[in-house]
Amino acid sequence: MEKIHIILYTVLIIIACNFFGFIFSLASINLKFLEKYKIQKRKIKSSTFYKRLPLIFFNIFLLIVTSCIGLYFFLDIVHYETSTNNPLNILLQLFIIFVIDDVYFYFLHLFMHKNKFILRKIHSIHHRAITPVALEYMYVHPLEWLSGYVGPFLGMFILSLMGPVNIFSFWLYQFIRNVHELDVHSGFKSKISKWIPFWGETEHHDKHHEVLNGNYATTFTFWDNFFNTKIK
Repeated sequence: MEKIHIILYTVLIIIACNFFGFIFSLASINLKFLEKYKIQKRKIKSSTFYKRLPLIFFNIFLLIVTSCIGLYFFLDIVHYETSTNNPLNILLQLFIIFVIDDVYFYFLHLFMHKNKFILRKIHSIHHRAITPVALEYMYVHPLEWLSGYVGPFLGMFILSLMGPVNIFSFWLYQFIRNVHELDVHSGFKSKISKWIPFWGETEHHDKHHEVLNGNYATTFTFWDNFFNTKIK
């Protein structure tokens, strides 16, 4: 598979996930019958969401551009493969990328809360969404998500030291991570994710937005248990 095709498929995943997130967000704001499934009683005004869209769309655009440029050069550095002959290896690599990315994100997120300057100037933008809707996972300072996007590339680089990285592992990561971010920022009560052990459900991250400090983990909640940062 040519490098340009890998980049194009990555962009398609990002666009598809965020288009769904946009429709999902509009539905959660405007469809009254969905309110009974929400975690918080507080509501976000549609006008507030619309005012936040320019920054959200700008960040999605930057995400696409960064992914294109990053993959173009990154794929020249690492040894990669596009074979689907070993699905267990794909799943194992997917898990390793998730773990490395999540450890990185946990400490980055913790740092953004403990460093008052970073919290006030950068991370506070994301926390204006006290009752977030799905697409507001991208309502952040550009420097915040750019620094957070290092995680999966760090995971792939570490994997490449042990053997070729399967691109399907990265694509699965992109899809699951995007959908998970939309889910935990949706404000809806968990129906499926709560049954997955240690998986970050909406209630866990929604509480973080409501309270501010604590529940810094996103994908795997056991980091908050291990480092004693879980909101009681």
